[in-house]
Amino acid sequence: MALDPQACASLAEAIVAMPPWSMVNYPAEAMARFLASSDGGGSLYGVEVDGAEAGAVSIRSPWLKGPYLELLAILPPFQGRGAGPKILVWFEQEALRHAARNLWVFYARHGFAPTATLPGLVAEGFDEILLRKFPLR
Repeated sequence: MALDPQACASLAEAIVAMPPWSMVNYPAEAMARFLASSDGGGSLYGVEVDGAEAGAVSIRSPWLKGPYLELLAILPPFQGRGAGPKILVWFEQEALRHAARNLWVFYARHGFAPTATLPGLVAEGFDEILLRKFPLR
């Protein structure tokens, strides 16, 4: 579903209270600006579970011959209910539909393999591990 612009501030507060954002003291204002932005290079989606606002997804595409899942945030009350894996399946299906060569994430599940380490990308002292998967054909 499309991300509701009215929900960005409250959703941002909830997201930055969760790891990894809480570990690096990521500002809620910065997350709200990100969620409300439309820079043309990414697509933002709200996540809904049982009719309730459950999180957000941001996909940047094109990005290195395929889409990049730059944000997948499922709020704690909705975690463990299958929303994340469903989003990853949808992400891969969309990549296949668009004949993408790669899928990119920072999440180490569902067949993604480490490709690069990016020290200090979000905050000093924290490394981001970029993961890649070739879509199944």
